[in-house]
Amino acid sequence: MIVVSNRPAHRALATYKKRWAIESLFGDTKTRGFNLEDTRLTISQKLELLLGLVALAVAWASKTATKLIGGGEMKRKKHGYFAKSFFRIGFDQLRKLLRSDPNAAVSPWILIPPIITRVV
Repeated sequence: MIVVSNRPAHRALATYKKRWAIESLFGDTKTRGFNLEDTRLTISQKLELLLGLVALAVAWASKTATKLIGGGEMKRKKHGYFAKSFFRIGFDQLRKLLRSDPNAAVSPWILIPPIITRVV
């Protein structure tokens, strides 16, 4: 990988890692998961609610993957890349559990820490 920046090299790579995590999240919420780009919502309050629900769903899928994989290794293909993304593993498992055993699907949800917000 070649990263070009006007910042010091160590800072450029750290910044790129953060950006890549955000890009992966966008992919998970769009084409690789929730198809968020298909929404036709134009009312800001409804869009805010949808984005909040998607954020919770991503957290739930992540906790589900964490519980499923634990300390184990994710499967890799012959070329070395993971067979499925962390999100996809959790998302697929969550869909399976919601169909077959809803109570088991809820257990990772409990691991999501509560968010305390203040209205200003």
